[in-house]
Amino acid sequence: MKITRYLVLAFLGVMSLSACKLDLSSKINIGDLNRVALSQEGGVTDRGTIKLEVGSMDHCQNESRFFASVLESHFQGFNILPCEQVGLESYFVAGFQIPILHSARDWPEKSNSLIAIKAVRSSQIGGVDVDLLLNPARFRTINKAIEAKYFQKFDFARSRIAIRLKNDQLTYHDVLASDVFANGLPVVGLKAFGLKPGTTHLKIELSDVQREFFSLYSHVPLFKLILSI
Repeated sequence: MKITRYLVLAFLGVMSLSACKLDLSSKINIGDLNRVALSQEGGVTDRGTIKLEVGSMDHCQNESRFFASVLESHFQGFNILPCEQVGLESYFVAGFQIPILHSARDWPEKSNSLIAIKAVRSSQIGGVDVDLLLNPARFRTINKAIEAKYFQKFDFARSRIAIRLKNDQLTYHDVLASDVFANGLPVVGLKAFGLKPGTTHLKIELSDVQREFFSLYSHVPLFKLILSI
C-alpha cells in the first residue's frame, strides 16, 4: 500500500508540472543597449518575466513558495507575480531584472543571473550586436531541484524565449534579424525592421533551431542594431 501511495503521489507530481514548459521574456530598451555597447556603462538592467506551466491554478498557489525557493537565487530582483491562466494553461509567474553587459568574459562569476543580454559595438556594421547569454551551471542547478520533486527537467525545445524591443530614442533605428519570429511572423534569412522614434516595439521570438543552439552553446545571436541609415 505504501508503494502504491508513493507511485500515485509521484504521478500527481509529474502531472502538476505540465511538460516542464518554460517561458522567458524580456522588455529591452534600445537606449540601454546603446549605453552599454557604446559607452561600456555597467550596472544596466531591464525587465524580464519567467513563467512555468503548472497543472492548475490551485497547484500554482500551493507551490509558489517552492518555485520561488528554486529560482530566486538565480535572478536579480526576483519577485513573485500573480499566477496566470491562459485558456486551459496555468502559469507560475515571476519578474526579474536582466543585466545588459558589454562583455561575456567571466560573466557567470560576476552575476547571479541565469540569463543576460550582451550588447557590443559591431565590427561589421555601424551599430550594435546583441546576444542572449545563458549560465549553464545555474540552469543545471534549477533543473536538479525541479527533477528531484517532479521527475522532469526543463527543456528549451518546449520553451518560449522572446524579447520585446522598444525604441525609446529620438532617432530612427533599423533592426537586422534572421531566422526568428518577428511580431509573430517567421523570418527566413536576414531582414531589416524599421523602428521609429518614441514607443515603437518589435517582438522577437527565438525559433526552435535557435533555442537548441542556445541550449548547446549557452549563447545565441538575437539581432543587430543599425544606429542610422
